[in-house]
Amino acid sequence: MQQDVDNMKLNPRDQQIFSAVMNMYCNGEGLPVPSTKIAKLKGMAVCSATVRNAMARLEKIGLLYSPHTSAGRVPTTQGFDYWFDEYFTLADIANYWQPEQAQLVELAHGLSQKYQVCCCVGLPQASSQQVFRVEVLDFDSTDWLILLIDRAGQSHNICIDKPHDSSDSVRYQFATWLNTVFSQQTLMEGLYRMQAMANTAPNNCHDSLTQWTRQLSQKLGSDNSIVVGENYLYKKIDCEQNLNIGVSFLNFVEDKLAFKNGVSVLNTGKLPFTECDELIVLSVPYFQNQEYQSRFCVICPKSAQIEEIIQEFKLLESSNS
Repeated sequence: MQQDVDNMKLNPRDQQIFSAVMNMYCNGEGLPVPSTKIAKLKGMAVCSATVRNAMARLEKIGLLYSPHTSAGRVPTTQGFDYWFDEYFTLADIANYWQPEQAQLVELAHGLSQKYQVCCCVGLPQASSQQVFRVEVLDFDSTDWLILLIDRAGQSHNICIDKPHDSSDSVRYQFATWLNTVFSQQTLMEGLYRMQAMANTAPNNCHDSLTQWTRQLSQKLGSDNSIVVGENYLYKKIDCEQNLNIGVSFLNFVEDKLAFKNGVSVLNTGKLPFTECDELIVLSVPYFQNQEYQSRFCVICPKSAQIEEIIQEFKLLESSNS
């Protein structure tokens, strides 16, 4: 019979073995964990039979289950809840994080590529900001990063796909054109000018201009977000449903986690992905001048390197000091 997670207490050995199962399952592969593998861990000092008995107890109380006869164990949804509640102090991690927008974009791309997860980040309202200058940076192998900077030095940053010819000379020409379009204009006025002045853009950028205009329009409205790494989810999970990750997803998370600071977790049953039970969300709110702005969300399979991702969030604490 399964017990309530809040009232569950494990003896030290079972705690150690449960932690080992979680660490070995959440390694990016998500394979069932056999007792023999745990018994061989450095510092475990127990035989396979002892581990099997402990895993049987953990299965009986609902923290683990065996997907196949004679297979190793994998954590249940209740097991994940217990792991987060008992082994982490999530509410104390990244309290009142106040990043620059460049850091939001950089972190989203960095986590997505390093751990093969999806990141969805809400961006503050941007439509009325007046642009002083525009910079176009060579962000990575597929993207340019546009910095729309106001007179105070604050910026709204947007990644766009590189054109076929993405040489430095083309990037400089495009940056010069964007400065002509956006300088001394609000973001939305600049967007209208970008559409109206499309024929004056550098020739090498014409083919990409419609796509970029659409991207800018989507991300400079009153509600906007960036989503990176969504393709990783479809590669790793068995889900035919369109996950629809973006502004509507962020609104859902904000409703679920209203007034919660630090790292929060949304496990199976608390997510809008009704046909997919393989995902989990780690979410951190961020602030500017102590005022809430939006949320940074990592959407990942349960087999992802969750503990390492939480450690990445711990590093954000240094940016608050």
